[in-house]
Amino acid sequence: MGRAAASSAREQDLDSNDITLRAADRLEAALERLAMALEARLAAPPPPQDMVSRDEVALLSARLDAALERLRGVLGDDGGSGI
Repeated sequence: MGRAAASSAREQDLDSNDITLRAADRLEAALERLAMALEARLAAPPPPQDMVSRDEVALLSARLDAALERLRGVLGDDGGSGI
């Protein structure tokens, strides 16, 4: 089952007004936008002095991983499996 199909099936099982589902959807959308922005930035020629260092990217990645782990902890084993 594809990611979109799994997400759709999960949404059908949950109340569309569920604040946890809405927060997870917003987080997923934000992470998608971030991934697309990073892909576009890495594909473009680097600007003269605005390039982000690998250390800064690693720090941001660690912060995002920690945020996702907190979300998984809040959602529990079943709720966090699709994230």
